[in-house]
Amino acid sequence: MTSFFDITSTLPWPNAIGKRTAVGPLVGAAESEAISELAKTTPLILVITATTAAAHNLASELPFFLSDEREILLVPDWETLPYDNFSPHEDIVSDRLKALSRLPTLKSGVVIVSVTTLMHRLAPRHFIDAGVLSLQTGETLDAEKFVRNLTRNGYRSVDTVYEHGEFATRGSLLDVFPMGSDEPLRIDLFDGEIESLRSFDPETQRTAERLERIDLLPAREFPLHTDAIERFKIAWYRSFDGDPERCSVFNEVSQGRAPQGAEYYLPLFFDECHSMFDYLPVDTPVVMVGNNFSSANRFWDEVNRRFQEYGVDPRRPLVEPHRGFIPVEELYASIGKHCVLEFRDSAEAPLHFTLDAYTPEPFSSEDDFRNVSGVGKLTALLKAHESPVLLSVESAGRREIILESLAKKGLQAEPVDSWERFQASGAPLGITVTDITRPLFTSPKAPALVSEDQLFGQRVAQKRRRKTTEETDTQAIIRDLTELRAGLPVVHL
Repeated sequence: MTSFFDITSTLPWPNAIGKRTAVGPLVGAAESEAISELAKTTPLILVITATTAAAHNLASELPFFLSDEREILLVPDWETLPYDNFSPHEDIVSDRLKALSRLPTLKSGVVIVSVTTLMHRLAPRHFIDAGVLSLQTGETLDAEKFVRNLTRNGYRSVDTVYEHGEFATRGSLLDVFPMGSDEPLRIDLFDGEIESLRSFDPETQRTAERLERIDLLPAREFPLHTDAIERFKIAWYRSFDGDPERCSVFNEVSQGRAPQGAEYYLPLFFDECHSMFDYLPVDTPVVMVGNNFSSANRFWDEVNRRFQEYGVDPRRPLVEPHRGFIPVEELYASIGKHCVLEFRDSAEAPLHFTLDAYTPEPFSSEDDFRNVSGVGKLTALLKAHESPVLLSVESAGRREIILESLAKKGLQAEPVDSWERFQASGAPLGITVTDITRPLFTSPKAPALVSEDQLFGQRVAQKRRRKTTEETDTQAIIRDLTELRAGLPVVHL
């Protein structure tokens, strides 16, 4: 048996391209810490997870463990089912285009993608590179030509800009919400010259930060200019029998519009498609987290099942699975060209290095602590574990409430903002505000991390696509009646 720290300190990447090393069991946030340790000595890593949820977990956890300037880039999934007749949300497309445009020039960092997302074929690299529109304060801009270029790149003309991929014109002002940008942009023209570039709040329409330069990405992952439409039509004739005039997708694209679900016809817009490996350096090492092979096979089966089920309608013929998606054999042939390190969550899986399993009390005997308070469980953990313990909470409000509860029991916790600073602090107990909900227990002699979920009960997380200017402050959530104190707001239902 091998310890976790022996692995992260002495195990290099497999010594040759095409080699694979499997390590486990790694559970909870141990995956994120291990990846952060590897990233400190490796310029660029591609992490492939078994599920989309696991990819998002890693993306939210890694910044805490990897506190340097290395970029953490999540390539999001479309969040649609294969061959769905509706398109991904504009914000998802924006995040994907931002990630894909960043990949070819990324020299240092961690790229995270789920295996099912990796199995989608992509637009070729040159499409995104050629579709970038660059603007700079002081340069000349032909407004009419710029609007034509926006339309050519898939942007939609609207009265007021709210969403990614929209633009509006009002005299000498041009508003546009670039894909890949967190905020929309207002271009102020004077006598054919860009006088100013400013971000603005889409809710209030008030300008904010002044910018010197901005790059606008294409609005979609496929083109809708004249040449692309002609290429699409020729590919349609070659791919499908029957009368194309009966097909709404064909008619919409022919008229320069993007129909819902057009993403699943992406191969018809290009002479060839790429995979994510075409966007990365050929020597990029790979970390695989979880049972990727099973997930890939299940997804491939789902693609084929949905193709058989929905591909019978002559009014909406479907592109064959192998053209729009990467078969499992082809995917693993591509992965096999890289150095691969696999993190398994079970000691029962075939492993090259088996780690010692470690779970301290109260989590090793939960039945005995079922009726114990959260602070009581933390006290038991501090007694059982030989090294410092860090408590992760979801908000600054929760941190203050828990600090007061701990103080009443004679416990002092040191507030920290990163794993590195916690280790350097020497404090036996720390507290931090993070999104981490999974525990980190690797060895009795190694620092541990436990989230308030494990101590006080699970939180309910909600995601919003669009930020609002005023968000309800839900930080001071009562998880335990012992947290109630004078002056604390209470809502009566």
